[in-house]
Amino acid sequence: MSKYNNLVEEIDKQEEVKEQKANLDNELQLLKQAISDLHDSIQKVEKARKDGTDMVIAMKAATDSMDMAVFAFCRAVTRAEATVLKVEMTDECLTTIQSAREKLIQAETDFLANHRRLQLQEFRDQNEEIKSFIKSCQGVFLSPKVFWWWAGISYVTSLYSLWCILQLHLQWLKY
Repeated sequence: MSKYNNLVEEIDKQEEVKEQKANLDNELQLLKQAISDLHDSIQKVEKARKDGTDMVIAMKAATDSMDMAVFAFCRAVTRAEATVLKVEMTDECLTTIQSAREKLIQAETDFLANHRRLQLQEFRDQNEEIKSFIKSCQGVFLSPKVFWWWAGISYVTSLYSLWCILQLHLQWLKY
């Protein structure tokens, strides 16, 4: 039995060694992949650094170019201010301008007249709606002035009633 046990132990050890070897092979593959990924990342970072440097140089060049464009624009405006223009107004141009002005005035006049007409129609429609509302409703409609008179009289009457009740109560307590 001892030989058998030794043989079984040796087989178990060989299988453990095979498992460990397989595990080490897997870990080695993962390590190789990680190293490869790290090299790729380093290359990408170096490329990004180079691209960033190129972008900074391009931005500086664009800034200089914009400064030159602004300078050129300012110089052109300064020169244009000093330019004297002579304009001749012919009778035909004057007639065209006057007719365009008259058309504009007429269009504005028509627009305002139409607006006034529409406003008056809206007021009439609202007036009719209010009249029909008042006719169809039941109850009493008071003007604000009448309402406040009515409220004041009611308030004074209620105060007087309370005063009378208080007087009756005081007389009742005396007796």
